[in-house]
Amino acid sequence: MDKVIGIDLGGTKINACLIDQTGRILERNSIETEAKKGRDVVLENIKKTIYGLNYKEAKAISIGTPGFIDAENGVVTFAGNIDGWSGLNLKKAIEKFVDIPVFVENDANIALLAEKWIGACTESKDIVMVTLGTGVGGAVYNEKSGLLSGSHFQGAELGHVILHPGGDYCTCGQHGCAEAYCAGTALTKNYKKLTGDELTGEQILKRVYKDPKAKEVLEIYQEDLAYFLTSLRNIFDPEVIVIGGGVIHSKDIWWDGMIEKFNDICNNTLNVSVMPAKYLNDSGVIGAGKIAFERVENGK
Repeated sequence: MDKVIGIDLGGTKINACLIDQTGRILERNSIETEAKKGRDVVLENIKKTIYGLNYKEAKAISIGTPGFIDAENGVVTFAGNIDGWSGLNLKKAIEKFVDIPVFVENDANIALLAEKWIGACTESKDIVMVTLGTGVGGAVYNEKSGLLSGSHFQGAELGHVILHPGGDYCTCGQHGCAEAYCAGTALTKNYKKLTGDELTGEQILKRVYKDPKAKEVLEIYQEDLAYFLTSLRNIFDPEVIVIGGGVIHSKDIWWDGMIEKFNDICNNTLNVSVMPAKYLNDSGVIGAGKIAFERVENGK
């Protein structure tokens, strides 16, 4: 059976898997991204994740990366969460150390494709995907028109919808973006505003039952997510909104409260389902595998 490598490049970790044609993960490897150290370090870490797998068994590699992506040419036209990533021809950079085809796509797009392929929304015709991690990614799919890409590869950048006008600075250069409030890093930022202490999002969520400030931060986060989802429902009218990314692993703590606030805020929740990604944070690598199989077969 043919195999490919799917890579999900996040602001915190690089996840790479060897995947077969059914979407089954055969091997996995993960390494810290070290995004603040710049493009050369990140590229070296991508190389390490690939070489940590039986990559010679793969017929192609596909990588999902944050930012505005010219998928046809493999170029990252803009990315705010990895230093030096904007303008990089990622396809050519990776092909320097492997001898198989490399394909590049937006990270949220590949996560949506995984959930459409074998995940939470295989029967849905109109889908919005949101990935919550170091940043906030977005993807929009319609059965008739496919993935929304936009005229400058910036379509469905849902994390840069303005949530709080004039609000906190975002890495894209705007103020008040959803990413500044709904990424996992927002928990750290808001807790520091309230207490002066800097904890990770994971540490904050573990404290919500004994720390009133942590609970307050969680409630702010849930409300911001609810307002964000309300806008997405009213703009795109999807059948389903699927939420993935690294933050989804802690959904047992924040999910029910977020849904309760969404039902209170949104004017019509009867015709939309909000659900977690079936493959949680593995959606990215599985969707990247799907892209690799499709594009290598089509010779693109």
